[in-house]
Amino acid sequence: DLHLSIRRQRQMCIRDRHRVYCKSLSGPNKKFKLDEPQSHHLIKALRIKQNDIVEVFDGIGGVAKCEVSELSKKNCTLTRLEDVLNSDVECNLITAIIPVIKRSNFNFMLQKMSEIGVNNFLIYRPEKIDQSVAKKDLFKFVERSQEIVISVCKQCGNNHLPTLETYSDIKSAVNAADQNSKMFVFDTDASDYFDAKEINKDDNVTIISGPESGFSQQELNFLLKNKIMNRYLGKNILRSETAPVVVAAIIRNHFGKIT
Repeated sequence: DLHLSIRRQRQMCIRDRHRVYCKSLSGPNKKFKLDEPQSHHLIKALRIKQNDIVEVFDGIGGVAKCEVSELSKKNCTLTRLEDVLNSDVECNLITAIIPVIKRSNFNFMLQKMSEIGVNNFLIYRPEKIDQSVAKKDLFKFVERSQEIVISVCKQCGNNHLPTLETYSDIKSAVNAADQNSKMFVFDTDASDYFDAKEINKDDNVTIISGPESGFSQQELNFLLKNKIMNRYLGKNILRSETAPVVVAAIIRNHFGKIT
C-alpha cells in the first residue's frame, strides 16, 4: 500500500545519502538554513560539500531531497529539490510517562525507547527524585536531551520525532495523557504479571514507570485510585531505565513490528 511504498522509498534513500533534521523543510520557502547542531553535524562530522544532496525530514512526517546551496565554517543552507513527501503516523501509538532520573541513565532510556518506536514522552518529577538531579530545571534538563531523539530518527529513518513534554509531578503527566489509551503502571510490588495479550490490536497504550527508589505511596495511591492497571514484569527486578525499554519492546512487538 501507499504507506509501505513510502517506507521502502525512505529506506532506500537512507542507504544512499545522509539524513538531517529541519522543521523548516515544510515551510513556504524552498531555501532554508539549518540550525547550529545540524549544520555542525553536516560540516564537521560528515564533511559535506557544496552541491551535495542530503535527505531532510521535518519531524512531523515530511521528507525531501535537498541540495547544499551555501556552506560556511558554521552554517549550512539547503535548497529543497522536490515536493515534500509525507508519511502517516504509525498506528498503535505508545506513550511513556517516565521520571527524571540520573542524566546518563535518562539519556539511555530515551534513546532506546525512541529506537523501539515510542511516540510520546511525558516526563515528570518524581517524589523520590535522585538528589543528583533534584535541583535541575526540568525543562532545561529535557531540552538538552532533544538531540538524542533527533539523532535516533536520523539513523532509523523515522520522519516523526517523538514528542517530549515535562510535568511537575506524575498526576499532571497522567492527566495530560490520552485517557482513551490503555494505561499500565509497572511496579515491582504489583500482584499481576504483565501480559501483552491484554492489549488489542487497535489500542493506543500508555506505560508508566517510576524512578530508582520506586513510586512514593502517594503516587501509587493516585495511580490505583484512577484504576490504572498495575503490573510487574517478572521475578528479576529491572533498573528504572531498563524496565520501560523492555515494556516498550514487548508492546511494539505485540503490534507486529519494531519501528
